[in-house]
Amino acid sequence: MIYRYVCLLVVVLLTTNYSQIKAQDSIAVYVQQALKNNPKIRADFAAYEASMQRVVPAGSLPDPELGFSFYLKSMEQVNGKEIGTLSLMQMFPWFGTLKAAKSEMSWMAKASYEKFRESSYEVIYNVQSQWYKLNSIQAQLANIRENIKLLKSLEEIALYRYKSPSGKGRTSGSSSYSSGSSTAAQVSSGTPLSTGGGMAGMGGTSSVSSPSSSAMTANQSGAMTSSMPSSSMSSGSGGMSDVLRIQIERAELENSLETTQSQFTAAVAAFNALLGRPYASTVSVPDTLLQKPFIANDAAAWEAVVTQNPMLAMWKAESASYEAKGEMAKKMGYPMIGIGLEYMINVKKPEDMNTMNNMNGMDMIMPMVKFTLPIYRKKYKAQVKDSKLMQQSAELQYQNTQNELEASFVAINLRIADASRKIALYEKQRQLTETTFQLMLREFTASSVSLTDVLQVQRELLNYSLKQVDSVVEYNTAVAEFEKIIAKDDLITTNK
Repeated sequence: MIYRYVCLLVVVLLTTNYSQIKAQDSIAVYVQQALKNNPKIRADFAAYEASMQRVVPAGSLPDPELGFSFYLKSMEQVNGKEIGTLSLMQMFPWFGTLKAAKSEMSWMAKASYEKFRESSYEVIYNVQSQWYKLNSIQAQLANIRENIKLLKSLEEIALYRYKSPSGKGRTSGSSSYSSGSSTAAQVSSGTPLSTGGGMAGMGGTSSVSSPSSSAMTANQSGAMTSSMPSSSMSSGSGGMSDVLRIQIERAELENSLETTQSQFTAAVAAFNALLGRPYASTVSVPDTLLQKPFIANDAAAWEAVVTQNPMLAMWKAESASYEAKGEMAKKMGYPMIGIGLEYMINVKKPEDMNTMNNMNGMDMIMPMVKFTLPIYRKKYKAQVKDSKLMQQSAELQYQNTQNELEASFVAINLRIADASRKIALYEKQRQLTETTFQLMLREFTASSVSLTDVLQVQRELLNYSLKQVDSVVEYNTAVAEFEKIIAKDDLITTNK
């Protein structure tokens, strides 16, 4: 019968919940949803569209001036009676002023666009990072559930070994329990023993502790000596101490399961917030997390960062806009030229000796030219100096951003390499631990090793699997951050 229980345990341990689904397709769909619905991206795109609307007005001439005046009492002149005038005047800035103004607004629109791109790549990274966090938490949940299944199976085996008439699980030389039947009945019903001191003595530590230390603690407390002989407590294999420790471990894991589930719910809410949808929306998380493909080429990659990173492009555009603004301010210090016409409306007056018959009642047209006199030079000089200082500031911001990106570039590459090594290490350790566990299962069947040792090895096996998943999460997150600073692939789709 014990062979049947061991086979059941092997099946439970070797069965995996991971199923292959298209994880990359799923995250691509979520990224597109975020790019379409995220409020931050929509706000920055609206700001970019607004800046584009400023380009045309900046390069346009000022509105012409149209004037009309009339006399309450007509003014008599040689050529008739003047009753009113019409005037039209168009001002023209100095040559090149409008071109500089349009160039300034065009570069500012370019800077707004690069800010929109930066926001988009930041959201893409945050979506991927949160997605990998969900994968990590789900792996923790799977790890805890596997541990609980393991403990249930081990508890059945421990109970069977304890109640076995052959005494297979007990240490040689140990006598039969005088009161063990009642204790066994209590454990078999799934109810922890009510001896508080014994529980604390044997369950206060995790299953990593040695059997002898647990038995010694129980003997020192004196709580279990009334129901178990000291020889059984010191055996470390097949006694009631194994069952009690399994029950304590299960209770702790069940509490951890609820806590981790709460963390998963909070992570789902944060993920939905990035997608701009209700926090309780369902998120499909794959059971298997694949490692993202990544090919390292430091020289070409850094060149791509310099040429494609939106923050560097934004500061470069701002520097060019301030240069154009300085040119515009310089030309605004030159005179503006106005060209216009004035039309005088005349009516005829009675003919007399002072009337010129050939011009009586004739309307008059008068061409006009006007110049502005920019004699207050301080304001123009201040505007030019302001533009130069702002251009210098943008250039320094560019240099500072480039330095920060270079430091991040090196750190990210090191993180990717470190995570890649960890993935290979944990895979190797997992395989070796799995082989060790198979050997220990056979030895446990033959009562050569204690239940504590089997439990410890299996926990190590599950923990190596969890560490491997965490390493893949760390690797993929670092690759996503690398793609953010390099602005890899223009995934941004504008939702107009």
